[in-house]
Amino acid sequence: MNDQTALITGASSGIGFELARCFARDDYRVVLVARHLDELREAARLLHQEFEEVDIVLLPFDLSLPDSPAKLYAETTLRGLQIDALVNDAGFGETGYFSDTDMDTELAMIQVNVTALVHLTKLYMRDMMDRNVGRILQVGSLSSFTPSPCQAVYAATKAFVLSFAEAVQHELKQQKSAVTMTVLCPPPTDTNFFHVAHAENTRAAKNTASARAVAEEGYDTLMEGGARCLPTMAAKMNFFTSLVLPDSMLATLMNNQLHPVER
Repeated sequence: MNDQTALITGASSGIGFELARCFARDDYRVVLVARHLDELREAARLLHQEFEEVDIVLLPFDLSLPDSPAKLYAETTLRGLQIDALVNDAGFGETGYFSDTDMDTELAMIQVNVTALVHLTKLYMRDMMDRNVGRILQVGSLSSFTPSPCQAVYAATKAFVLSFAEAVQHELKQQKSAVTMTVLCPPPTDTNFFHVAHAENTRAAKNTASARAVAEEGYDTLMEGGARCLPTMAAKMNFFTSLVLPDSMLATLMNNQLHPVER
């Protein structure tokens, strides 16, 4: 049996759940973090259905609250849980022109997508550095590479994740640390993201990747110590497009993908 523990935020559904499934398959203890306990219990039920012996810890925390990362870290410390792999998957979006979208929603988005990610990384990475071993997976997006009208704040948070991860990766090399950090940049994926982001009636929501396929490729890259994962061929092609087209053209393309279409 594997005696290692993985903590996954946003673990009750979508890519987060599928990543938890990957760890459970490899006999990790999995610490599932999400806002709602009932959804965590359902996720645990599904994991136990497939992996009977997996050790699952459920920790309901709302990462949009500024004190949640510190409380989460304190709780895992109190329980004597050594976190060997940290997955920062929790995040959400909002769709619409910035002048029209809700400010409180976007400030909460920054708290979850950026502030909580940095806070949790700081807390758990310090422990990993002391042990000189550990893995961290930051979930970015293809939006990390492009300006995205109609999801301006969301795309900006994911651009932050990419820049942050790449800078820390370099620092880890300079420090000659065995701790690794990987950034996963999924394409539009079949999760509840589009429902939460009010983007169900967009072109981007009509052609999505499998959450399981995205998670498995991201997990493999994490285990290999890779720096970046662009899961699926479509993601790789879109990334290449972002390298050769000017930002103005990319913004136009993204606007077409994210602006609501006529029913």
